[in-house]
Formats: sequence, structure tokens, C-alpha cells
Amino acid sequence: MARLDGSTLASAACTCSDLRGIARNRRLWKQLCNSTWPSTALDEAQHLISSSTDGFRRFYADSYPLISNDHKDANNYFPIQPTLISPSNFALFIDVYYREKCITSSVLDGIPMETDFGQDDDTTTGLMSWVLNCPFKVVPSDINDEDIEDGDDGHDFVSLVGKADDRCNELKEGIRLSWVLLDKKRGKAGNLSSWKPLSVKKIWASNGDYILHFGCIIPVQESLQLPHNLAKCLIVARCNIEEKQGYLRWKEVSMHIEDTSGAYVNGGKSLIILNQALYCSRSNNRHAVEKGYIQFEGRKQEIIRKKKLEETLADWLCISFEV
Repeated sequence: MARLDGSTLASAACTCSDLRGIARNRRLWKQLCNSTWPSTALDEAQHLISSSTDGFRRFYADSYPLISNDHKDANNYFPIQPTLISPSNFALFIDVYYREKCITSSVLDGIPMETDFGQDDDTTTGLMSWVLNCPFKVVPSDINDEDIEDGDDGHDFVSLVGKADDRCNELKEGIRLSWVLLDKKRGKAGNLSSWKPLSVKKIWASNGDYILHFGCIIPVQESLQLPHNLAKCLIVARCNIEEKQGYLRWKEVSMHIEDTSGAYVNGGKSLIILNQALYCSRSNNRHAVEKGYIQFEGRKQEIIRKKKLEETLADWLCISFEV
């Protein structure tokens, strides 16, 4: 049974009571989680995943399929939201792979923000209010070039295969990124990444730097007042490739939330959106996830075109008035 993958193990559990008892063994699901997400095997991750029998099994079931935006009526689909959502309620499990080899892993206990709820100090309350109303962005400080270069995370340099003039395609085919969000109180998890890059671009002004975009589209409730009731969780990864020898060095990973107009969503709404993402439908069909991303980008371009048209008409009206 330890040789099976998650879906096969779950199918075996449905055949008879004996196999069901074996398939619910905690060690099997812990082994599956550790092999799929090496970050779950780190010491700082052990207390985050529930120690109950269903802890790792539920984590795998929630995190392996990708988030899909199939549900159009988000108001009726999502459960009642808590009145206060604290950044400390969540944990992040981040893993980066190249050709099935893990490059780096990281665990964040709590979304890094400058302060948290539950403190009565006026200065702290004012600072938290500013953080929640400013554009939301998460930058794991322990994923950077120095960690990988010095070998502190236990991983070696990665040498890319393929031709030097086709690095974008090589990154798109070879790089995988997982960004699992875990609600520590409820044990609910979800993978905010698309696994494979949705786009890869080279920064021509730099020396071998590339930008990779991952993420998912999240349906949101009307109360958030976002265009089309959709939000994009965008994970931006930046890496550097030494052109001569083809060494890949990871430089930065960040995550933020955008609406269909391309604007950053503030911290307060972003925490609500992340909480809603944990209850979205899941899909193993990556093409469906990509289709949702393409539709989101199409709506974004439509809003941009309308805005430019309105600005052009306003300019012509001003010119006509002056004439």
C-alpha cells in the first residue's frame, strides 16, 4: 500500500473494510505528503498539521487538486465568514521543483504581516488598520539566492537541460511550484498555485533574470465589491540563470491578490479571499484551471480597453470644449 499514490490509495479504501482500515493508516498519508510536499517533513511543520488520524489524509485531499472557479454563485456556495480573520490563523507550505527534484522548501507559521489582531494598543491598532488597507503582498524572507547558493536548505545547484536560447520553454516545462495555504484552526487547506507556470518572461534589462507567474482564479462574494466577482491569486517567482553553465538560482517568491481591473486588493479583503479559496471547488484537470485564467485575463483586457476608451473620449471632449 505504501507504493500507491493518493488517488489509488483512496480508491483502495473504497473496496472493503479491511483495505479501508489499512488505507487510513496515518503513516501512509504522512509519507505521501512528505514525498509530494517536502516542506511538510520540516521540523517547523510538524505541529501545524493535525496529529489526528485524518490530519495528513485531509491535507493531501485538499492540497493535491487545484483550485477551480467553477462555482458562479459564490454567495450561496461559501460558508458564513468569520467576523475577524487574523493572519496568524494561516500557515504556508512552499515547495519549488525542477524536473521532479525539489529546489527549495519553506514553511511560514502565520502570514507575515507587521502585527496582528487582539492587541489593544492604539499604535498597534492603527498600524494594523494601515496594513489591512494597503496593497496585500506576501514575500517569504527565507527563500532567496543566498540560501540556495550556500546550501543551507539542503539542496544543490540545479543545472538546466536544453538549449541556452530556449530557456523560457525549459522553465515552463521543468519548473513546478506549490503554495499550500492551511487554516490551522479548521484544518482546511488549499493549493493556491497552478503547479506549472502560467507564463514565463525574461527580463531583458537584467543578466539572466526570469519572471514566472503561477496562481489561481478565486470566485468571491458580491459583498467584496470586486469586478466580475473574481480575484486572481498571483504567485510571482523570480530566478536567475547563469547563461554559460546553465545554473538556476532562485531569487524571490511573492504572492498577492488582484481583481479583474489589475488593481491590488488590500490586506483586509485579501484575507477574506484567501479564506474563501479554501472552500472553492477543486479539479485535477489543469487545462480547466488554465482556461479559467485565460478567461480572467480576457476580462481584464476588456476592462482596460473600456477605461482607455473612456479616457480618450474625455480627452476629446476637453479639447472640443477648449476649441
